Amino acid sequence: MSRTKMAPTKLKKTAAGTGAETGSPDISWQAQKSAMTRDRILDAAINCFVELGYTHVTTARVADSAGVSRGAMLHHFPSKPELIQAAVEYLHNKLLEDYTARVTAIPTKLKGKARRRAGIDAYWAHLTGDLFVVYHELLVASRTDPELERILASSQQLFEQHVRETNESLFSEWQDRGDRFLLAMDVTKFLMEGMAASRLMTDRTARVNRLTNYLADRLEEIFLEGDSSAVGRHTKRS
Repeated sequence: MSRTKMAPTKLKKTAAGTGAETGSPDISWQAQKSAMTRDRILDAAINCFVELGYTHVTTARVADSAGVSRGAMLHHFPSKPELIQAAVEYLHNKLLEDYTARVTAIPTKLKGKARRRAGIDAYWAHLTGDLFVVYHELLVASRTDPELERILASSQQLFEQHVRETNESLFSEWQDRGDRFLLAMDVTKFLMEGMAASRLMTDRTARVNRLTNYLADRLEEIFLEGDSSAVGRHTKRS
């Protein structure tokens, strides 16, 4: 998988030369410069997670990657826990942006089964991108790091809420299916995240394609099966 560094946040100066960002005239140039430096540090932290893995990330390495002085690093993040907290929140926002961009790019002309299948493909692209790979590695590291686990637990709840709200809007045909929608989302989440985590499986591409095709068919069954089916027995309509 290619590893592409995240581009640092860019800032526009106004014609007056104050350095205020368009739409934010009351924020001083110094404050915006500080915010730019902070974002650059957080971008560098995520890049370090990608390239080095969580356990090898230090504030010194992040500062070097960001191209900032030790003093600037300490000004924004006096300790590694504070850096990790901010980096996870920053990563969380990037994940939300990535997922939202992928699902909203699905053509509106697609309807029904074709639209649901496009949703599966968009989710797979999200799960196999660098951002989610980093997030998964943090989840693994949190097993022996209680503080990281606490940070991630809060982030995960917010992310799942966002995904559910996005999917409810994207797949409005599920609105009258009650628990079937939640079942479909859980089946999709756990199957696809498991596939994404199994990066060393043999014949990965062929097996992923087969499972993805099976998932698409299974979602249609969840959508259509009667109340006397296994799906009906374990779900209820709204």
